Amino acid sequence: MTKRDVAIFGGTFNPVHNGHIDMINYLVDNYIVDEVWVLPSYVSPHKNINDIISYEDRVNMLELSTKNISNTIVNQFEKEFYDKNNDLVDKTYTYEILEALKKKYLNCRFHFIVGFDSIKYIHTWHRYKELIRDYWFYIFDREDDEFKNIDQKRKYLSNLGKNYGINFIYELFETKITNISSTEIRNLLKDIDKNHDELLKYLNPDVLNYIIDHRLYF
Repeated sequence: MTKRDVAIFGGTFNPVHNGHIDMINYLVDNYIVDEVWVLPSYVSPHKNINDIISYEDRVNMLELSTKNISNTIVNQFEKEFYDKNNDLVDKTYTYEILEALKKKYLNCRFHFIVGFDSIKYIHTWHRYKELIRDYWFYIFDREDDEFKNIDQKRKYLSNLGKNYGINFIYELFETKITNISSTEIRNLLKDIDKNHDELLKYLNPDVLNYIIDHRLYF
């Protein structure tokens, strides 16, 4: 059975912005995988739930921002997983989600998308050693105060698996990604009239209109 290569892009997406979309477009446009599945976090273990808008709103904005990108699916598997197991778990974790996906979709080979800024903190993730042992990572370069150039980042990644005695398989992409975070977006949204034009540099216009129409973040 020929397996399909699927890149899993997890995150809170609070809200989704062009930095996220740049990563998806790169994988799709360069035929690196057969599909990208975007999985918004249902109950994130790393976030204060009071700072996150509803799951439904985040899904809707992801649908708006990816509707014209081929081979890309907004997948609500995390909600399905949580609803099925909420008597056993109070949070969803990346490794458990990937393992559950692997059991459900036997014809798929799953890879994991992450920014370099996140991989630095992989040691704080639940079952991180198994995660980097069992899944191929697609890592996107991001500006970093500690590692100034791509060679330093490659050395860090090369040592990461060695330090844990694990064969860490990854690709580091140097492509330019919109340098913005969801936190910065939320700060701009606090004064949406003043920052409207600035926000259009970082958000899909349909997403910005959705935020305004539903009065999110302000």
